[in-house]
Order: sequence, then structure tokens, then C-alpha cells
Amino acid sequence: MATPGLRDLVSRAGRLLLRASTQTVPAAGVFGLEWHPAGGLMLYWVESALALGATALLLALFARRARAPERSADREAIVESGIATRDVLLVHGGAFGVFGLFFAGFLTILIGNGHVGSAGLAESLAGIPIVAALVGLELGVDLARFPHLTAADLAARVDASNRRFVLFWIVGFFGVGATMLLGKPLWLFGVFAGVKLLFEVGSVLARTRAAASAKPPVQAGRH
Repeated sequence: MATPGLRDLVSRAGRLLLRASTQTVPAAGVFGLEWHPAGGLMLYWVESALALGATALLLALFARRARAPERSADREAIVESGIATRDVLLVHGGAFGVFGLFFAGFLTILIGNGHVGSAGLAESLAGIPIVAALVGLELGVDLARFPHLTAADLAARVDASNRRFVLFWIVGFFGVGATMLLGKPLWLFGVFAGVKLLFEVGSVLARTRAAASAKPPVQAGRH
């Protein structure tokens, strides 16, 4: 039987591999299959929306488990950490929804002006099932270790979603302006893809540290 330390190491390595693999799908499509950079950014948004849905599911399951009489500490942690499922869906879901509308409107203008071909965007839709499958596998890893998930671990996921939203808005406002001025969408997309890969890897490591810090210290046995 695997030791807890080995089990945590395998789980962490699996999440890192899945996160990194998910980030390579849009980049591989844009640089390898010549998808339009806007289509690659669309895939990143889809991936982030799916990851938010996975987080909301874990929050709902955690809240349901916390209703047990012996789980009063978990109920207090939910309130203190601000990870109530409804609040996260309203704030984060609304934020990503607004960005989605902004991005869709921007693409509509670009397509109408002939700057972006609809065929190039349609090709990038082939990446959605792959991204969804990878996000689903990562959710499966978390569900497998759900009995060991803590409020700190879930709070780290929520914080990552919040920072991911900020990253998208920076790209949405400043990145669009830079593209219009420089006329180099591939360059902008490459920078964003690299930054997002580093961000996602850092988020997984932050979740791991949060989960480790939440574990009670090992008590020395009496001799």
C-alpha cells in the first residue's frame, strides 16, 4: 500500500502534468496548426470557465460534507475563507461571463471588419473536447482525494480563479490595445501563453503548499 507521502507526490505530479498539458493545447494549435491567436485565447477562456465549474462542484461537495454534525470546523472554515459555493459562482462566474461577452463582441467586430476569418476560429473549436477532457481528468484526481481536501486547499483554488480572471482582463484591455498598435497577434499570444503556463504551474504548487500547511503536525509518540 502506498504511503501518504508517496500518494501526495503522485497526486501533485498528476495535477502538474494535467495543468501543463491543458495549457499546451491552445499554444500547439496556434503555433503548430496555424489556428488564429484569437481562437487560442478563446480556448484559454473555455478552459478557465471549465476549471471554475470544477471548483464550484468541489465547493458544493465540501459544503455538503461540512453539514455533518462533527464537521463544525469545516463549516467555520467555509465562512472564514469566503468559499461559499453561491458566492464564488456569482462573483467569479459573473466575472468570466462579462469577459466572455466582451471578447465575443470584440471578435464580432474583428470578423465584421475582415481582420479575423471565421474559418480560422472554427478550426480552434477542435481543441475544446481535448481541453474539456484534461480538465475532467484533473477533476477526477481531486475527486479521488476528496476525503483529504481541506478548506485551505479549496480556498487556494478559488484564489487561483480570481487571479486567472485578472490575467484575462489585463490581456483583454492592454493586450488588445498592444495588438492594434503593434500588429503582432502571434507575439502577444506567445507572451500570454507563457505567462499563463507559469501561472497555472504556480497555482498547483500553491494549492499543494496550502494543503500541506493545513495538515495537523505529527505528534511524537511517548516512549
